[in-house]
Parts: sequence; C-alpha cells; structure tokens
Amino acid sequence: MSTQTKQTQQLFTVNTLADYDPAAFTKGGLRHLIFQHGEELEAVGAVIRLGAKILIDRERLLDWLREGNARRRG
Repeated sequence: MSTQTKQTQQLFTVNTLADYDPAAFTKGGLRHLIFQHGEELEAVGAVIRLGAKILIDRERLLDWLREGNARRRG
C-alpha cells in the first residue's frame, strides 16, 4: 500500500492574512499588490478569485515575493 503525502493549502482573505501575519502584510499593502499584479498572482496560483471574494495562498505569495516579482509593475 503506497502512502501519499497530501499538502494542505491554506487560503486567506486579505483581512485574515493581514491579521495572521501583521509583521509582513498590511491590508492596504495586500490590496495594492493585488491591484498592481493581480493577473500575474492569479497565474502562479497565489491569488484565487471566487466571485467578489479574493483568496490568497500565503506560501505561493511568499514564493512569488522571494523571486523579486513585486519590483516589476504589472
């Protein structure tokens, strides 16, 4: 019997991510980032739009930021 490791994906709203990690993110900063780079963030799976709701995959967002992508304007 093979065992599979299932990685759970934790999704946050803008408000819950800012509350979860206030040292790294502010609500306004996240909104600005999504406004400027929304399509690129969606393409890498860091942002998921569900109707009017925006969900953020924190790990993918951090990976995207580590690559220096926030320096470029969307």
